[in-house]
Amino acid sequence: MKFLRAALSLLGVVSQPILAQFSFTSTVEHNGVPMPQSEINLKPFEPGTLGRIKSRTYDDSGPKIGTTTLRRVKRTNPTANSNNWCGSVQTTTSSNQIKLIHGTFQHPTCTQRPGVTQYPQAAAAWIGIDGDSWASALLQAGTVCKKREKINDSCKQINNSTRIVENEVWWQWVPSGAYTITNIPVVAGDWFDITINTTSSTTAIIRGYTYTVNAWQGATLARVDADWVVERPYYGSTLAGFAQFTQVWFQNAYATLTSGTSLGITGAKQYQIPGGCASSEYDNSKLYAAVAP
Repeated sequence: MKFLRAALSLLGVVSQPILAQFSFTSTVEHNGVPMPQSEINLKPFEPGTLGRIKSRTYDDSGPKIGTTTLRRVKRTNPTANSNNWCGSVQTTTSSNQIKLIHGTFQHPTCTQRPGVTQYPQAAAAWIGIDGDSWASALLQAGTVCKKREKINDSCKQINNSTRIVENEVWWQWVPSGAYTITNIPVVAGDWFDITINTTSSTTAIIRGYTYTVNAWQGATLARVDADWVVERPYYGSTLAGFAQFTQVWFQNAYATLTSGTSLGITGAKQYQIPGGCASSEYDNSKLYAAVAP
């Protein structure tokens, strides 16, 4: 995703155009109570990019998942390697498009990856539509943990002895910018239940952890890829350090098609990040992603 500096008014029904046409409105709740607009802090996800898959290669040998890292591999799916995606992508046809995608996952604990000194380090868990076989657009929503070096405000120097972890919710309609709602509290272990409902190829409603986003005039979706992914973000044109993260299980994972039928995880393509992350289907509604051994 590319993160743009643009303003947004929240709650009410006020929207701010992004990239001339793309617009959205948002509402936020905390403990079931709507937040006043003045208390909502929405900002561009910074720095970096998340989003479309990069550098795919196919590997039929299967994911290399250690028995001590994950519970077990129950099924064998087609696999592919990527620089930045780790998870399941289920693809349908243009004649039977994805209308809705759903998934539940637990926000992971992130720590410094052993032997990696590159900063920042990050890992993002999300669900989305398109971005794989259809690379022109991607609609996605999830959480991210970012481990970065703390900056001393008085002298703007990096304090090498102190690094902080930031946990945030975010969403994006690629190629427009991604946004985080920084005053929604997120801690490791929180459960997130996210639904993306497309009402057309350019309009959608995202319902996530205490927030709702109504978006319209986004880049045209083909609505052919259903994605459940842990991602290694880019910072600018360079991959961020990939944070060490606790195992992420996507549960109750499904996509509803325009025909009324549903897609699950069975038979989905499993993306792996060699040396970084391995993923596998558990059953038709569950998959997991974990640090590769």
